[in-house]
Amino acid sequence: MELQDNNLFQEKTFENINVFSRSNYQAGDEEGNKDTSLERIKYAVGQRIIEDLDCLDELLGKRDFKYRLLGEKESQLRGKIFADSDMEFPHGMYEDFSKEDEEIFQRVKERVKELIYEENTALIFPVGFKEHIDHFIVREAGITTAREYKEEMNVTFYFAEDKPYAGISDEEELTRIKNFIEDNRLETIAFRHHPQKLIDLTFKHYISQVEEVYKKGIVQRNEKLMDVHSVDYPVDRIYKFNS
Repeated sequence: MELQDNNLFQEKTFENINVFSRSNYQAGDEEGNKDTSLERIKYAVGQRIIEDLDCLDELLGKRDFKYRLLGEKESQLRGKIFADSDMEFPHGMYEDFSKEDEEIFQRVKERVKELIYEENTALIFPVGFKEHIDHFIVREAGITTAREYKEEMNVTFYFAEDKPYAGISDEEELTRIKNFIEDNRLETIAFRHHPQKLIDLTFKHYISQVEEVYKKGIVQRNEKLMDVHSVDYPVDRIYKFNS
């Protein structure tokens, strides 16, 4: 939205890479989410892909964007248990990795490495607020590859604030992200935000995935960042890895 407002949109191309495209999850369907059959996966994945494409069509327009599926199993299909939180998600970090998680992590790293020599390219990863284990795997595949290849890569790595997790994180979780940013010397970049538009798009398109807490997370994080940056307009943040 900011690219559009600043007349930079048309010169960009976009690729959305859906790492964990195999899912059985539907918001609010406690019994159905226990079903890991192929029929349930077909039902959930079909819904989610259409939701993605419809939202991308509205956000980017029916233009030349790419949408890739890597085909990994989402956390619930790997037997992960939801965290004790006001939002359904499975928490996890390195110490929680199963053998399957480790194998996925290594595969995602290989996929990231395939992209690092692209010219004029930004790779954007979740920064991992609240450590949703799937977000954590993708984040760590990004940051470990960035550190390993920083002297030779052409791309720029960015880590974006996960929605709505940033706005519903407790102090311990916020501190872990602060440490991640500082330990990797990431540059904090604030930019004008469109929280209501983001909420509208999410509740319009992601019918099978969104929960009411999403609004709370978006609004609370925006209010916090407006205060931190001493501005009177909506603001969001992204973190840049400087090689």
